Amino acid sequence: MKVYIDVSVLAMSAFLTGIQRVTREITLRLLADPAVEAVLLSYHAAQDCYYRIDPQAFVHFCSGHGSIKKKISAKRKVSLSEIRYGTVFFDLDAAWMSRVRRSYLLPLIKKQGAVIVAHIYDIISVTHPQYCLQRGVCLFMDYIGAHLQYADAIIVNAQATAAELKKLADQVGCTLPSCAAVPLGADFQPDVPIKKIVRKKRNFHSFSAKVKGCMPYLLMTGTIEPRKNHKLLLQAYDEGLRDMGYSIVFAGSMGWNMECFEQRMKQHPDYGKRILWFSGMGDDEISYLYRHAQFLVFCSYTEGFGLPVVESLQRGTPVLAADMAVTRETAGECCIYFAQDDAGGICRQVLYYQNHKKAYGRLRQQIKKYDPGDWNTCYCGMRRLLFQAYQNARVKRRTNQ
Repeated sequence: MKVYIDVSVLAMSAFLTGIQRVTREITLRLLADPAVEAVLLSYHAAQDCYYRIDPQAFVHFCSGHGSIKKKISAKRKVSLSEIRYGTVFFDLDAAWMSRVRRSYLLPLIKKQGAVIVAHIYDIISVTHPQYCLQRGVCLFMDYIGAHLQYADAIIVNAQATAAELKKLADQVGCTLPSCAAVPLGADFQPDVPIKKIVRKKRNFHSFSAKVKGCMPYLLMTGTIEPRKNHKLLLQAYDEGLRDMGYSIVFAGSMGWNMECFEQRMKQHPDYGKRILWFSGMGDDEISYLYRHAQFLVFCSYTEGFGLPVVESLQRGTPVLAADMAVTRETAGECCIYFAQDDAGGICRQVLYYQNHKKAYGRLRQQIKKYDPGDWNTCYCGMRRLLFQAYQNARVKRRTNQ
């Protein structure tokens, strides 16, 4: 089966977290699958065309070495006419941010007979536009509208997202394409012994020493953006965590509309001492932060899956999470929940487990029973749905002839 994947957005990314991590993990497995011929596409805006990315260059990039863009051969241009009957177009990346609008691309390749499968992470731009960039909301509307109309199958990561998609389809008066949930994986690359880690941007020994110097700490990971509600952890620090002897660590790139938060954080008298912020980290560093945190704190207002929760639990670190349907679905009773926007609730939970060491020990033992799934399992689920959509399209075509 020949599968085309547009990784234009990933190719421009400076980090591999969130959607970029998912795109990386699934694409690497597609490239390694002997039953799949994966064609990686990257759009060149100046020339208004797609180029084919060399698979080895992609693997090299995903290992943290260099840029995909520098490895693209100008002779390997891909015509959209190639994406036709007998092929699958798998929209896996954050494609709404691509220069190629799906309202243009999808009807064209659909007419040529290609099977279209979309991985929809969430529809937060529709349900909670106040937490998104205005331009991003407009682009997402084009993206989701095109897939509701032209996709043969949609993959989501949680039933909560499938329910939101069904509700949206009903509201706009269209039939939701075949839709199935495949939970994301949570495993990183294997941890590497500290003595073997070599990094150009940051010495790992210096990094780990800085983290050790602020223990015990509460951790938040992921892009720093309004929806993630990082300000709540900073508020909880001032309202009680500091007096209890805790530090807080933010790990993620600074996103949009966060100038006020960044200023407040950096002007705090404890910034750089007991309030730390790390950006541009690799898997080894993120895993180190997870494993040594007292708690991961998950303050989001809304999520499509909540991968940090799963990653933290997999590493045996307890999670304090804002109470959301999707977190209940993915983590169940393995999380300790607090009411959204309740900084005092975070402090009370931390204080309870500080005063009840045995209860904290039991909590860590309970987490060991949590089965988060891994990227191989996630890939197998997506692979099955890709092949199913491909076969269904072939049967439908034969029936209509």
